[in-house]
Amino acid sequence: MDQLARATGNLTAPALADISNSRDDLTPLKRRRQAMSNGRPSFTPADLVGLRQNLVAGSSGGASAVPRPRVGERALYAHAYLGRLRGSEQRRTGEGDPDLFDRLEDLAEDEDWDGRDPRYVGERRILRNYIEWTFERAHQQAKVLTSPDQRFSAFNTGLVTNRQEAVYGLFERNRNEDLQPWYFRSWRVESDRDVLEHFPHPPDYVTYTDDPADYYYDWRRDLKVDLRHVVEDNLDRFPVALRDDSYGLELRLDAAVERAKKRVRRNYKAAIPMWYPAANKVQLLLPISLTGPNVVDLALVVSRHGEHYRGNTVLTVGMAYSNARLLARPDSDWLQPAGADVVETAQGLEG
Repeated sequence: MDQLARATGNLTAPALADISNSRDDLTPLKRRRQAMSNGRPSFTPADLVGLRQNLVAGSSGGASAVPRPRVGERALYAHAYLGRLRGSEQRRTGEGDPDLFDRLEDLAEDEDWDGRDPRYVGERRILRNYIEWTFERAHQQAKVLTSPDQRFSAFNTGLVTNRQEAVYGLFERNRNEDLQPWYFRSWRVESDRDVLEHFPHPPDYVTYTDDPADYYYDWRRDLKVDLRHVVEDNLDRFPVALRDDSYGLELRLDAAVERAKKRVRRNYKAAIPMWYPAANKVQLLLPISLTGPNVVDLALVVSRHGEHYRGNTVLTVGMAYSNARLLARPDSDWLQPAGADVVETAQGLEG
């Protein structure tokens, strides 16, 4: 899967982590050149995010915003050297020393970060995706702060401990000029001395919209879905047994969308907000039941356009959960921690 992702430039969060941290003897520029020589395209979805970040400037509170990440790398890995990260096989088998994601899971409030597929137990794919994109958003909003003495930088993970203390990622200035400007020191809670002494105003939570209404589905607005487009472009995400009859699948999807609208009208929690990084906007997920009334097969991605909603595409439940978790742990009876399909990326969703 990782090889396919590299070839297409549609890299998954775990793949990005492995690429960015396994070549510890290379500078970021050399890593970029090495990646290109290995067959990766010159521009990937991460490049577009990086270009957007380079246009953002500003500061916050009593601490200054850190420099923008180098183009072509996920912001977290351009910002800091994270130490050795365990590979996928090591994480599955429990081999190797715990890395920063292992330590974060131990510190944060209990949560299922693996999903239900036994093949991926221990990989913490959902957690890695969450931290990478939370840091990405913090960079966009200038909420990765540098201490007044310039010795430390930090960001708010949005996670808490079981005692409801906020968890921060703390970095220290890197003296090795050939590596990233910072190195990861540790996760810290809000009462920690390093946070209190070095950050007069600790980093704030990232936000994803200024309008709380974006988190809720307004059933009074019309929902338009290009059924043919959704089916043809995402056929491999639909149940295998339904793929042979495209027109029949369109009719089945149309009926499922109508049922989803009724479900959301009865219970607003059935529409789950998610963040779509490429468009920098909040979208909504509606449950789509195609094979049975009590089975959710897919999630319909819905975004607001003027006074209407548009159904853009469908996601597997795994992809939907991974994206929704960026905003909050979904409080829903149909969207649960993902299984094997969480390895798929949902970065190119706009239909």
